[in-house]
Amino acid sequence: MPRGAHSDIGTNLGKSSLTIVDSELRYRVPRTGLEFRGEYAQVFFGNPANLRANNDSDPTNNVGNTMWGISGEVAYHLRLGHALGGDWEAVPFYRYTYEDLQTGGFQGTDDNAPIGAGRLQFHTVGVAVFPTPKLVLKLNYQHVESHQAGGAKSDSVLGGVGFFF
Repeated sequence: MPRGAHSDIGTNLGKSSLTIVDSELRYRVPRTGLEFRGEYAQVFFGNPANLRANNDSDPTNNVGNTMWGISGEVAYHLRLGHALGGDWEAVPFYRYTYEDLQTGGFQGTDDNAPIGAGRLQFHTVGVAVFPTPKLVLKLNYQHVESHQAGGAKSDSVLGGVGFFF
């Protein structure tokens, strides 16, 4: 919360706290290219009544006492051979993610009824290509499902480059 934060009607907002609990699992089946990943995260807010999101006259972005998400992924590592001085590897994957950003316990000046705006599902399919173990080129398609009025959010195609040094 920035210093001097206030609601839409000018009321000064007090302090709040944040606690995050996160657990991750990664398992690669021995002598195969099959890999599984999972993650669970939960966020706890100490005083959601003091959050700007609950005091901005927009009930679609309210924040409750908690929010959470879960993700699961399956991937398969394929060796592409030796080229350009590196051991190339391709890793096609599918990932499912669910998040709920409005879990109840709303407080503040906005209408505090959950409207489904914070419940999203993501279906992601893509491939990561590793020219070397320290460089990755990634391309994926993501389909988003939303439970708020108006339906799904925009789907997207994302690309990226990552490196480890």
